[in-house]
Amino acid sequence: MGAGRSVLVLEARHRVGGRNFDRALAPGAVVELGGQWAGPGQDRVLGLARELGVATFPTYASGNNLYYRSGRLLTYSGDVPPAAPASLGDLETAILALNGMARSVTPDRPWTAAQAANWDQQTIGAWIGEHIPTAEARTLMELAVASVYGEQAAEISLLDLLSAISGAGGDINTLIGSAQSIRFLGGPQQLSIRLARKLGTAVRLGMPVTAIDRGSRVTVHTPSQSFSARHAILTLPKPLIGRIAYSPPLPPAHDQLLQRQPMGSVVKVNAVYPRPFWRDRGLSGAVTSDTGPIRITYDNSPPGGRPGVLVGFMEGNDSRAFYGASAAARRRAALACFARYFGRTAAHPSAYVDLAWAEEPYTRGAYGSFNPPGVLTALADAAVQPVGQLHFAGADFSPLWSGYMDGAIRSGERAAHEALAGLA
Repeated sequence: MGAGRSVLVLEARHRVGGRNFDRALAPGAVVELGGQWAGPGQDRVLGLARELGVATFPTYASGNNLYYRSGRLLTYSGDVPPAAPASLGDLETAILALNGMARSVTPDRPWTAAQAANWDQQTIGAWIGEHIPTAEARTLMELAVASVYGEQAAEISLLDLLSAISGAGGDINTLIGSAQSIRFLGGPQQLSIRLARKLGTAVRLGMPVTAIDRGSRVTVHTPSQSFSARHAILTLPKPLIGRIAYSPPLPPAHDQLLQRQPMGSVVKVNAVYPRPFWRDRGLSGAVTSDTGPIRITYDNSPPGGRPGVLVGFMEGNDSRAFYGASAAARRRAALACFARYFGRTAAHPSAYVDLAWAEEPYTRGAYGSFNPPGVLTALADAAVQPVGQLHFAGADFSPLWSGYMDGAIRSGERAAHEALAGLA
């Protein structure tokens, strides 16, 4: 609209925000059930927050962290769990090796790296098994990978991880550390809500796109209405883009690529307490654990600390183990984990809310899509361009900060420039 062009936004859900979804706790306080963090270098999302008047605050990180390993609960300060010295050495060596390999990977065209074919034929899990001798270090690295992808390391191409490292500034520690250091006061879904208000009636809710006809114009079909335009930008998760019926069909490379980029699987849990009692013991609320289903937690309280909130994640196969389970079973398992780490008080929250993202009909997974072995080098080069008047955008389409809100904004800007150029 700012470029003088008309726009229509069709949103399948009856809310805006997509994978950002906040639940109110109290005036100005929310728990985030979807994406929530930003970090240094994520200039697009932080800039948008300033533009829209959404304040930020640091993730609570004061005090000691917890490390649960082989039935023992240890406290520590700093970023590195108190693993055995040999394990820590192996972990540091692996991090340096991954960062070194990532330096030769261009994030927008990772398949052009000199070693791309070799790296794309092996999984992250296979690389970890070959290059990290100690079991404890392997477990910690696999946990780090799951925290980035919501998926087991054995399923993901090594080249995919190297591209993600390169796209986040070149250090895997950024992906698993500082990228989770900034939160949004009142929740990041506000960004979408405030943008939607600017667009007004141009945003139509409850309009899932089921089919698209491509001719001299693009005709987009929903169950109740059809709309015609000169260009269309598709921002669904990749597996859902592939479920739309196209006439004529998408080119084979695009279609094959969408068939081969699955989503991870995450259940995100928030337990609410009258106050953050763990802080009384000098704890930050952060946990790293070798025992599931929740292996990672953080303090997710509002800036004033009232109420207290713990957030935890069931990732990859830990979340899949609860497919078909009742909400009550999921809750029991989650609170058992919190009690294991923080004591009996954690088993009795004043409120509890979780979300299994694989059950969301317009998402079907989390945190985003990933590339199994062989996909990037076989198909990605042929499918990086628009298909006629169709353009593709979203967090998973961005080479920089892929999977993050910042990447989604960058990808949207790129797709908007493409569409505007086509209208010139």
